Amino acid sequence: MKLGIKTKYLVIYLTLVFAFTIFFICLFFYDKTTDVKQMDSPYAVTIWKDYNQNITYTKTNLTGTIDTNAIAGNLLAFHSIHQTILVYENEQLIYQYPTQNINPFSLSPGYSWNFVQLPKNGINNIRIEISSPYKEYLKAIPNFLLGNHYSIASYICGASLMPFVLCIVMFFLGAGMVVYYLALSKSVVTTSKLFHLGIFAIALSIWSINECPVTLLLLKNNIVSSYIAFLSLMMLPLPFASFVKTFYEDNNPIWDTFFKMNLCQIVCCLILQFAGVADLRETLWTTHVMMGILVAIIFYNSFMLFRNGIQTDLVKIHLACIVICGITLLLDIMGYYLGTWDGNTFGRFGFLSYIIVLGISSTKESASLMQMGQKASDYQQLAYTDQMTGMNNRTCFNVDFAKFSETPEDVTIVDFDLNNLKYINDTFGHSSGDRYIKSCSNIIREIFDGIGKCYRVGGDEFVAIIENSSHIDMKQYMAMLESSVDACNRANKEFRMQIAYGCAVYAAEVDKTLEDTYNRADKIMYKDKEEKKAKKGSHR
Repeated sequence: MKLGIKTKYLVIYLTLVFAFTIFFICLFFYDKTTDVKQMDSPYAVTIWKDYNQNITYTKTNLTGTIDTNAIAGNLLAFHSIHQTILVYENEQLIYQYPTQNINPFSLSPGYSWNFVQLPKNGINNIRIEISSPYKEYLKAIPNFLLGNHYSIASYICGASLMPFVLCIVMFFLGAGMVVYYLALSKSVVTTSKLFHLGIFAIALSIWSINECPVTLLLLKNNIVSSYIAFLSLMMLPLPFASFVKTFYEDNNPIWDTFFKMNLCQIVCCLILQFAGVADLRETLWTTHVMMGILVAIIFYNSFMLFRNGIQTDLVKIHLACIVICGITLLLDIMGYYLGTWDGNTFGRFGFLSYIIVLGISSTKESASLMQMGQKASDYQQLAYTDQMTGMNNRTCFNVDFAKFSETPEDVTIVDFDLNNLKYINDTFGHSSGDRYIKSCSNIIREIFDGIGKCYRVGGDEFVAIIENSSHIDMKQYMAMLESSVDACNRANKEFRMQIAYGCAVYAAEVDKTLEDTYNRADKIMYKDKEEKKAKKGSHR
């Protein structure tokens, strides 16, 4: 059985997502295998687990011994989150983070990598004291790495490489979507799907990249990094909901209600933060609640679409992606509150797949709209263009004249008429008459196109409309017209060219409308036409 075109696209999308996921999973396990093979290297990293825990209501104490002779270096490194760290060797303080609270908004010291230089005296009796303004982080025991500066830095970068790359990919995908939308919207009327999806991808990548351990090696201000992560996470539901709303083309009032709720939640969290009542970490659960509400709204609207018989492939693709993102988001929230794994482990894969799949669909739709818009523009160009001369035609003149009539101040109208056209047609044939029309239109366009807009409104009738004409010396342009006609007549011996013209500027004291100005220009043109015929003895 042959697959339809839309079904083929669905299969291709899902295959790409599956292949993409398998590729990164293989990279992950390959990286772990490489770590095992390098354990005997002089640049190996050892995980310190030989310690005892003593957890109280206010702090956690970890005590144990570290033999610096048995490891490739004397550096102890670990990643702390919202934790104050004190490290003692034989009950002598050798490391403290932070040395003082520099957070103006809360007691949290933010995220930090801690590097502790151990004495090179063999056996070291180590005690690490961990405290935190948040109770759940008292029990969050970090992974302790033993090695030297090079080996530990390499280990951190290697372990964080895959999520870091995913974040960078998400950021550039989002930025590309936003730039593509802004460039496209200038020339084509299109939906804002790509824009909202791009903003969501950028916010998601900023949040996720600030959660990567390798980022803290590059950033010096740990507190700013933690607040950027909280703020970007808080902002995620808005662009995501905006994208889904435009994707479904759904005007259900429930979306406006959600937007208002989300904005109120953001404002309340910021007020509580600046007032010192509760910081962003303590109100993070409200963001998780908003995400849960958003997922419920999406599933509800998807159900209503299916019930109403709207079961397009795009809706099915979106619903499948939402299910994947919902599962990965649920796993990350569970890992975050249980502390059993990195709170961003699964979500990066789920949302990156979502962004790629829906980004491709939205880009394809925008490209289709652009193609349709280009065709419409081409048709409009044909409808507004005189085929013989390439100038704007009567239809275009009528449209533009109506626009200029709305604000006629400082508008000049020049009316043209070609003398002797009937004589040339009757004497030399219509092909010569066509060349005569084209030659005259070229002169008019060359002189007046730079200061206004030119139209062919009849067989031998032309008009130029000039805005902001008060600073233009129209007599000079009329002299240029006469000079060009004379030059053509000297070069062309087949027939004599003659262009009559009349020029009038809108004047409120004599013109009720721009139509009156046009009539005055027409009268002046006919007067000039008769004078030139009488003077040159032209054929009528």
